[in-house]
Amino acid sequence: MSVSAGPVIIAHRGASAVAPENTRSAIEAAIRMGATVIEFDVRETSDGELVLFHDDELERLTGKKGKFASLSWDEMREFDVGSWFKSGDFAGEKLILFSDAVKLCLEHNVTPLIEHKTGKAEDYTAVLEELDAVESVIVQSFNWEFLNDMKEQLPSLVIGALGSKPLDGKRMGYLSRLKPDWVGWKFSDLSKEGFADLKEQGYLVALWTVNDSAEAEKWIKRGIDGVITDYPEQMMKLLD
Repeated sequence: MSVSAGPVIIAHRGASAVAPENTRSAIEAAIRMGATVIEFDVRETSDGELVLFHDDELERLTGKKGKFASLSWDEMREFDVGSWFKSGDFAGEKLILFSDAVKLCLEHNVTPLIEHKTGKAEDYTAVLEELDAVESVIVQSFNWEFLNDMKEQLPSLVIGALGSKPLDGKRMGYLSRLKPDWVGWKFSDLSKEGFADLKEQGYLVALWTVNDSAEAEKWIKRGIDGVITDYPEQMMKLLD
């Protein structure tokens, strides 16, 4: 796929303000809200399965001690990742596989914005090729070496380089070598000058994670291309 100029409102971990993050329920809620791009995080289990999950530790989302990467898919597939959320309305929510999340988005003509947390490029490549989804997704990561590996394996893949802290010459130099399709930066760390530098180099620029409407509106007026938010429905009203 190609990334069109924005602004586009991106549902962060699904509609994570109204449903547990990185779950089927959060993705479905974002779809109902009319989101056209849905971001989710992906980690690899000890036996090589790619699963939606943000944290390195299990406890916040499952109530269980330990590292995500230490367990197999069979050991965690029945974990409850919904009881922690607000009033408990999502108690019993299960983890969702990366492949199933991609399929769910594509079935509803929504672009999956896949954030790599852990796992090898070849494992992501295998899933995307099996689903015939290489040209229908975006893959982003803070690990720019991983993105380079993905681009080498899948030249037509759209990639996004994530970052934070002030943009300096070293980071800009690496971006020029990587040539991502877009750059996703922490909104509080991106100066007007840094934004101008990125646009001058021809990048589309998205901000994470913006949950304040006034902040989002300020950046939309500046010409930002994407806003990653827990509140996609609220932010989409700004575009009207």
